[in-house]
Amino acid sequence: MTAKMQSTAIEAREAMRGETADAEVRFAVPGDDGILEGTAVRFDVVDSHRSEFAPQAFANARAPIPMLWSHDPAQVIGSWISIEARSDGLAVKGRLNLAVTKAMEVRALLQAGDVTGLSVGFRTLRDERTAQGTRRVTQAELHEISIVAFPAVPGSRVVATRAVSATAAADQVAFVTSIRAATAAIRGTRA
Repeated sequence: MTAKMQSTAIEAREAMRGETADAEVRFAVPGDDGILEGTAVRFDVVDSHRSEFAPQAFANARAPIPMLWSHDPAQVIGSWISIEARSDGLAVKGRLNLAVTKAMEVRALLQAGDVTGLSVGFRTLRDERTAQGTRRVTQAELHEISIVAFPAVPGSRVVATRAVSATAAADQVAFVTSIRAATAAIRGTRA
């Protein structure tokens, strides 16, 4: 420590002699909010039921709608808060309700990569037969989107989940360490 730094530390100790300062720092775990993003259904892709969805099929879909586990209406695990028809499929963003036990289980499965599928629950309003003999849904009413083990439409899946990062945890530790070191320097002791 230089002479100037020692002098500054002594002056700070003298100024704070008999005084205390309380500080409280709270950390929220970043990204621990159950947010998911994915493609609920891909357009113009033949599914396991020999159906496909036209890009305009869900043009009237509006959020919020229920998020279910495997199309089971008794297992609501959250809600989809954003629905957007893009050129390749129906992009969705949702939030798992982490106060629900099943939602916490599903989050663990998603984060481990054990399940990733998404599947839509809908009512067909208009459809047509294609030259290849498949049913093409041109207008549908979206009722729910489920997280599933096996999606009917290839490529319909969760593409992102938010999780606590190791970097965020390391940043918190570094911050606390630097506060302790600064406090020790002011008191004239070692951290």
